Amino acid sequence: MERNPEREAEGAGIAAPQPVLAPAEHPVLQFLRRPRILLLLLAGWEVIGALTEFFTSTGIFVNLHGNQLDGALAGRALGWEQVPLAVLYIYCSRDPVRYARVFWLALIEQLAAIFANIYHLGAGDLGIESIIIPVSIAAALSALVFLHLFQPREEREPA
Repeated sequence: MERNPEREAEGAGIAAPQPVLAPAEHPVLQFLRRPRILLLLLAGWEVIGALTEFFTSTGIFVNLHGNQLDGALAGRALGWEQVPLAVLYIYCSRDPVRYARVFWLALIEQLAAIFANIYHLGAGDLGIESIIIPVSIAAALSALVFLHLFQPREEREPA
């Protein structure tokens, strides 16, 4: 007769061990990897970026320490570029299968944000405390987009 450890554990009043899920099978990660949800997360992150540029004088998101940006192209630095990206991500979330190529734009944009923050840290323009959250979130979004782009075609979920 074969031994069954699970039945013995149940008979002794001990809970049977739960199977360990692989990281890709975790329900939260599966939810976040859904194309529509991912596009809405990207749009939300862009809206936060636009709010950061809008409220520069409050010190909530950005603190200019009473100084102003100066230079011939300083106005370009706070140009609310995130607004059209947020609109694009929201528009594409209506039919993520049809607009699947937008994920390439999202990957490039998040990687550019990471490299820009690291550059400004190295140049002394920003402190480490100013880039931890943006780089962490951009890295997490990049990872989700990367996983979406390079998962096998059979595994891709509908929107």
